[in-house]
Amino acid sequence: PPRALGVPVNRGKSSLTFSCCHYEVVKSLKRILNSFLDLSLEKIINFAPHFYKPSTNEPIMNLKYRMAFMLLSLLGVLASVAEVPAGYYSSCEGKSGQALLKALYEKISSHTNVGYDGLWEVYRKSDVRADGGLWDIYSTKQWGSNFTRCGNYSVIGDCVNREHSLPKSWWGGGKATQYSDAFHLYPTDGKVNGQRSNYPFGECANGTKLASNGSVQPLGRLGNCTFPGYTGTVFEPDDQYKGDLARSYFYMAACYNGIISGWTSGDGGKVFAGNSYPVFTTWSLNLLLKWARQDQVSQKELDRNEAIYTFQHNRNPFIDYPELIEYVWGDKKGEAWYIGGSKDPAFQFPVQNTTVNLGMAARGVARSTQVYVKAVNLTSSVSIQAGGCFSVTPATLTAAQANEGTYVTVTVNSPDAGDAEGILTLRSGSVTRSVDLYCEIIDGLPAAITDVTSEGFTLTWLNMNEDTPSATYTVDILQGSTSVSDFPRNVAASDERLVVAGLDSETDYTVTFRNLPGGMEAPLLRVTTSAPVPSIQLLFDGDLLFDAAPGEPSDIAELLLEVDNIPGDISVAVKVPFEVSTDKAAWSSSITLTPEEDRFYLRMGASVGGDYETPIVLSSGTYVNDDAFASGSVAAPSTFLEDWEVSDDVIDAVPCYSSTSFMGRACSWNVTDGGFGSGSQDRGFNGTTALRMGKKSNSTIAMAQDKNAGIGRVTFDASKWPSTSEADAVINIDYSADGGMTWTTIESLTVESTSAKSFTVDVSRPGNGRIRFAQTAGGRWFIDNIAITDHSAMGAVAELDYHKWDAFSRNGLLVIESRDSDRTISVYGIDGKTWAQRKVSGEALIALPAGLYVVTDGDFARRVLVK
Repeated sequence: PPRALGVPVNRGKSSLTFSCCHYEVVKSLKRILNSFLDLSLEKIINFAPHFYKPSTNEPIMNLKYRMAFMLLSLLGVLASVAEVPAGYYSSCEGKSGQALLKALYEKISSHTNVGYDGLWEVYRKSDVRADGGLWDIYSTKQWGSNFTRCGNYSVIGDCVNREHSLPKSWWGGGKATQYSDAFHLYPTDGKVNGQRSNYPFGECANGTKLASNGSVQPLGRLGNCTFPGYTGTVFEPDDQYKGDLARSYFYMAACYNGIISGWTSGDGGKVFAGNSYPVFTTWSLNLLLKWARQDQVSQKELDRNEAIYTFQHNRNPFIDYPELIEYVWGDKKGEAWYIGGSKDPAFQFPVQNTTVNLGMAARGVARSTQVYVKAVNLTSSVSIQAGGCFSVTPATLTAAQANEGTYVTVTVNSPDAGDAEGILTLRSGSVTRSVDLYCEIIDGLPAAITDVTSEGFTLTWLNMNEDTPSATYTVDILQGSTSVSDFPRNVAASDERLVVAGLDSETDYTVTFRNLPGGMEAPLLRVTTSAPVPSIQLLFDGDLLFDAAPGEPSDIAELLLEVDNIPGDISVAVKVPFEVSTDKAAWSSSITLTPEEDRFYLRMGASVGGDYETPIVLSSGTYVNDDAFASGSVAAPSTFLEDWEVSDDVIDAVPCYSSTSFMGRACSWNVTDGGFGSGSQDRGFNGTTALRMGKKSNSTIAMAQDKNAGIGRVTFDASKWPSTSEADAVINIDYSADGGMTWTTIESLTVESTSAKSFTVDVSRPGNGRIRFAQTAGGRWFIDNIAITDHSAMGAVAELDYHKWDAFSRNGLLVIESRDSDRTISVYGIDGKTWAQRKVSGEALIALPAGLYVVTDGDFARRVLVK
């Protein structure tokens, strides 16, 4: 069908509606058809009796394609079901311009929010290649179905990001509905997504591409805009996805028309005009119109539109009816839109006053391209003429051909070098359409340099030896007068493309050709490799999810930076109540890191109850990265508090050194060799009762019920028997996830004080669980005020070996923190000199001269700048 070729389809009203079932059946039939056409004749013969009974004289090849036609017919029937639901856009008909945009807004703005995490499930339906892998618009990586999510990355092909094609910073970064709208969020390579950053989309003739990673190539480049009307930094996506992204932006203009006037933060003000119509600045609107016209709706977009519809329950109207763009912003603004178009005869494509650019051609050598022609309601045949040194075939079309949509071939053949210009004119009765024709004519071999990176470029040329398949050209690349490594080199003329890598950045090179056919003039091309691409990436274990009690700060997260090609200081900014620091003492909403500093700390500061979130904005000069987000929740303190203050008869119910079960304030407990006494030493640390434990090696107090919401931090008060001759008690804090059947020791503590002392143990386990206090040695001891918080992601990260110790600079000193009692830390200068080596428990302060140091425990290392 026409839409399989990526051309607009004139969809009429249908009484049939689309369903997910039909969508899956259509996709399955396509796979069956493709597999069937690849079958050998022998398999066709074996398979035929089950499918179709041929006549005795029918050739087997006829049989194969008759059977394929039957499958194709069934596919066509079901494909016709996969259409816009009947009446979906009826409220939009008869309108144009701003009124049409408002009607589209009213139709599609109300939809289901799948949530940011829900996008991964959407992508498994909406962005799937024929082989089942994920479709990435930013790289050539063939992601499998079990792709790696970003996370941390350093090269192309490391992981997949959820790319806001319309950067979230432009509306302030809040997690409103647009934050997770799948129509403008695409799965993309993380490294290229980092390069794109928050820059507008645009065109940059000599933009910079990231370095490839083996066979994985980046798609898209960064550079100064060469599209008329804007000269700032832009990201130019690959040609095959420009129309997709343009239609995504038009969708956003419609779906969020009520609030989009405020999306002008940062570079958003370069793209959006700060109003509800026409929404876009002049240059960005012209760019999007160009992309939408040149890269028409593909099958990928159609499939994606249908899949997202099943999740969000709204559609992208500019995929369903691409001509809507012209009625809202383009050459039909002012004309009323109707499904199926107006009854007046008109040309839809090519678009009036646009340019068909044939690129480059050799003087005296013909070059051709195809131009799509589509009309509505024509009744007279179409005559087609091309002026200048251009010609077109066929010269006439029937009205039916034009109304259906077809291609004509435009050819240029100029005897002179220079700019070839002409006009393509279509006439049907009184209806006309004209577009400009252009081609650069080269006196010699047409060749060009594209996709310039900091380490190379792509060299392209036209094959002038089509009649000689074995023909080769000699390519030489020179820096000054010297050929670079591996050049000169022979290339097949038919390749028409050579990727050059391994060059120096910001360096001038010259490219020459030799051994061209018939004495053809060799082109001399010059290129300057670009500056290295700047990048600041945030590295962190786990998720940045914080929990805190009202009025108390949260746990602290340590965040590392991976910095490439950033020469100056880096600014880090967050929104309150989040805070950042370099020394865990001075906290604020922003800090500045010098080039030597590669990490900082983040926490949620003391606040009232509620949910909070912040982007983590990393910037240096014009570079900005705000991809990372942190969120947190301030809730009431844990409701799990066991102080044994249950009833007056607890002493009678559980006397000293019992082995029994009993109900406490927080849950039921199993005690072995423990109980409650009436002596003065049994008085609680802040109440009337403390639990007295014996001196046996099996003395335990254990939860007899699971705690929901996981176990985060366990705090309790304890003391030994008030006698200096009583042996210190050694206690294991154990955890069970299977109802007390098996236990894992989290930490071992020694109770050595005769007065109350508070202890804290980070358990950090999700799901239902229990805690046990098990004595392994020593004398009698008391325990009271057991509090357990819910599990949090931050607490879990803190338990990783890397986060059990830390080193940073504070007040001109090197500060080393360790939660292990026997961790040996070494301090080295960057020249390898050993400055200190000591065993650290708790906190240690070391006086050092100002400078850069490497601090290590033998397994992990931290770089610390002592100021």
